Amino acid sequence: MKAAVRLVVWIGAGTALCLATAPNFLSLLDQSLGDTFGSVFPAIPFAALLTLIFALRWNELRDVLAAEGGATTQLRIRALGAGILVLLWLGEPLTAQTVETAGVAVVLTLYASSLVVNPLTKRILLPYAAIYSAGIGAPFVLQWAFGEPLAYASSVLASRFVGLAGLPVVWQGTQFQLFSRTGDVVAGYVAPGCSSIISITTFVGLLALMHMDMKKDLRSTAIVAVAGIAILTLLNSLRILLLMWVGYVDGASAFWGVHNWIGYALFLGFYLAALPVYTRMGRGSMVGYPISGTPYTP
Repeated sequence: MKAAVRLVVWIGAGTALCLATAPNFLSLLDQSLGDTFGSVFPAIPFAALLTLIFALRWNELRDVLAAEGGATTQLRIRALGAGILVLLWLGEPLTAQTVETAGVAVVLTLYASSLVVNPLTKRILLPYAAIYSAGIGAPFVLQWAFGEPLAYASSVLASRFVGLAGLPVVWQGTQFQLFSRTGDVVAGYVAPGCSSIISITTFVGLLALMHMDMKKDLRSTAIVAVAGIAILTLLNSLRILLLMWVGYVDGASAFWGVHNWIGYALFLGFYLAALPVYTRMGRGSMVGYPISGTPYTP
């Protein structure tokens, strides 16, 4: 009961403090999700899967929260958390400029508030804060660096699938024009945000977190990472094929309606399928316990 109360206090305090350190995060996120349903920000799959992995560590987190002392314990850690919160509050004009920087501010606010409220959680929550912050910012950087060539590669692969399906699509680089059976002409292009770079970086970030949590050997993690990148690239091309098919059968409105959710459905399904496969590979097991069944001390 004590652990649950501390958890609720931390979540409540962290959420309230986000109103000061990242007051426009929700409006920026809403704008991003409205732009091709989040092709620029991996909020939904990352948050959903991270919550699932985090829930797997509840027993360990509960023990840490139950061991917390009074308000006068771990004063240096609490002061560190308070200092981070002050810096985030002072830096709000800078972090409020993009959804990525505001998202990082939210993550750091939640972590800093945990240092203030429950300082013993500093070690167990640090990997989550670090990887989630990197997962929010990395897609933007990688999309800038590799988005165009990956979008072209996705277009070439998708054009092969579309050709095999016999759909009347005209390709010119990453641009396409589809002639629907309803008489509509669907025109568009495969943008860097639709190149699967978001899904790949999201998957690699979650895999890194699972690698640390489950104490897996590096070889198993590397195999899953390489296979995952290849499968996600293939899935993205199949996603484009499915969109083309829907547009061919039902027209432009159906094409854009499906476009708003099919990527999340495919990629989230892949993540959920990859998780049990990865847990059965190599050294280690579920969070908190090695193969022998003896609890480990983080």
